[in-house]
Amino acid sequence: MQCQGKFKFKELVKRAGGSFTNQKGDVINYKDTYNLKVDEVTENGIYERIFKIPTESELVEPLLITKPYTDITLEFDVIFYGNSIRLTPISIVK
Repeated sequence: MQCQGKFKFKELVKRAGGSFTNQKGDVINYKDTYNLKVDEVTENGIYERIFKIPTESELVEPLLITKPYTDITLEFDVIFYGNSIRLTPISIVK
């Protein structure tokens, strides 16, 4: 399932990968990612939303040249879990 949302672009920030040790003592490694920060403007106010984007995503290149507070429309994959929903940005709608 997919959906779209309109936002004000704020910034795209790269987060370095790393590792940590979980409670069982296992070392968990994670890759570099980008955090996409946008503002969602609703009738109840403005809410900052942060989405994780993989470094190999086709969204990275166009977002790196997007100016802050530009209106953008994002398309998302919607994944339903037992007690939550995950939205993953997949493209910018033109």
